[in-house]
Amino acid sequence: MEEAHDPERNDRMLAFRLTGLPDSRLPLYLYCIGTHEQKVQLRPEGFPVHQLFLSRSAAGELKIPGKGSWPVGAGQLWVGEPGVAHEFYPHSRTNGELGYIGIGGSSAGSVLQSAGLLHEGPRALSDFEQFWSRMADLWHGLDDGKSGIWDTSLIIYQFILDIARSVSTQERAELSETSRISVASNQREFDPGSEAFTRAVALMHAHYQDDLLLKHVAEAVGYSVQHLNRLFHQRQGVTGHQYMQHLRLQKASEWLDKHPRASVREAAEMVGMEVNYFIRMFKREFGETPGKGIKQRNQSSTEKGEPDVTPTL
Repeated sequence: MEEAHDPERNDRMLAFRLTGLPDSRLPLYLYCIGTHEQKVQLRPEGFPVHQLFLSRSAAGELKIPGKGSWPVGAGQLWVGEPGVAHEFYPHSRTNGELGYIGIGGSSAGSVLQSAGLLHEGPRALSDFEQFWSRMADLWHGLDDGKSGIWDTSLIIYQFILDIARSVSTQERAELSETSRISVASNQREFDPGSEAFTRAVALMHAHYQDDLLLKHVAEAVGYSVQHLNRLFHQRQGVTGHQYMQHLRLQKASEWLDKHPRASVREAAEMVGMEVNYFIRMFKREFGETPGKGIKQRNQSSTEKGEPDVTPTL
């Protein structure tokens, strides 16, 4: 007579169960599975294979000699690596449950590593109960003789991927909440003008050769031209337009130093300025016209034995 299905059996304590000898062709296989009541666990020589631990209601302290110790709470998981000593000390003699899945195979370590689960210490697992239920279903499938070792290999692989996705989702949510709290707590200290100024300067340095106007920069950082000018005056003592003009003239001067045979027109076009305006602003900035500087550089080159090639506008 077929045994009646017990809908509550997934909530019962699951005995330790080995799965037998694995097939050597399997890169990933289920070595053992089970749960035990919360109690002291000491493994000075570690375990033969990787282990996934699921803390359903156990609470205590996990210790890995030489690496550290971590508090353990309900709804968490951690992975034990083969041959690594570890200890677990419960906080009290409660009926907390700790589940474990032993995972063997030549690819077990690389799969867990790629999934981001070889992490020291426990991590929160979102939707914990569904994973506990799936672990129980796997145990009962073995106990009923319905799951072979090839079937469990596929199940374990999918189980690892789903746990990795759950952990990632949980940690992203926690990071988002931490960032939200941090922003809220530091709102008074945050200076939005500092970020806008930094972005404006970066844009000017990146596009000084383009037909870039200050209003374009202001729009890009979300400020009005007047507000942006105030920021520059507070931090540099000049307006945004003056800063951008100084930057262009400085870049033109550096370019002419590196290209002594270039023309004034080329220098002006290189920094996006009209040539006559460029000459006037260059003289105001450096005390001499760019053409005079070119002539002096060419004269210096001639004295060194280089041919004199004085460019025109």
